[in-house]
Amino acid sequence: MTQLSDAFEDLSQSLRVLMEANHRAHREGLLQIDRAEAVGNIEIALASVLNSFHSLYDALEKEGHGALIKWYETPELVTILALRNARHHNLARKVRTMYSFYAQEAEKIGRMEMYVLVDFPSEEEGGDTFDVYLSWSDLKDLLQMPQQQSKLRPAATAAIADYIGSKKFKEYADYYERPEEHVFFNFVPLAVNAAIKVVPKIRHLVKPRSSESELVRDLFNTLLPTNTKQPEVSCGPIAFTK
Repeated sequence: MTQLSDAFEDLSQSLRVLMEANHRAHREGLLQIDRAEAVGNIEIALASVLNSFHSLYDALEKEGHGALIKWYETPELVTILALRNARHHNLARKVRTMYSFYAQEAEKIGRMEMYVLVDFPSEEEGGDTFDVYLSWSDLKDLLQMPQQQSKLRPAATAAIADYIGSKKFKEYADYYERPEEHVFFNFVPLAVNAAIKVVPKIRHLVKPRSSESELVRDLFNTLLPTNTKQPEVSCGPIAFTK
């Protein structure tokens, strides 16, 4: 069970690093001081979270526990695997974060852009997550790619779209009089839901090696999922410095 414990440790640490990168960017103001560093930290941490989920999937298969979880038949998990594969194989512009989208698509860096933000609330009383928004237009492109390119079966693409409620995304954009390309969804609640699907089924197989992995093992064993069926939708100005 060494590989599985290693992968679980990596996931635990990567979740911590993503939270810290977000905190440093927003609460400590790094995003306004050095946008490139702040965004780079978040992008690297996000990639690490996605890769760690995939490593966990791979370790379960290699150690003979693949039957425990049907990753590609579970919307919460196939969504994460699809996002990871987009980044790993350079598909759909890697499904950009809002930060990278803004840097590449804004008419001028520093200018205000209005984006529609789709967040998924926690079902825990008083619960909430931090925010790392991803581009819906990029994910939409991924889901519309031929299967031989995306490596996603039609059932998987349909499950992902239904899971995040994307049929309503254009409606949200129209309501706020924005193009659909300006819709973004929060990745963090989706990562939470994926962990909730995995951890209870493997906690007896992993040996925590740090306080972070102990916390993840215990927290996601009882945590209630976030609600993707009743999202919180808002529209606001976004601007980042050069």
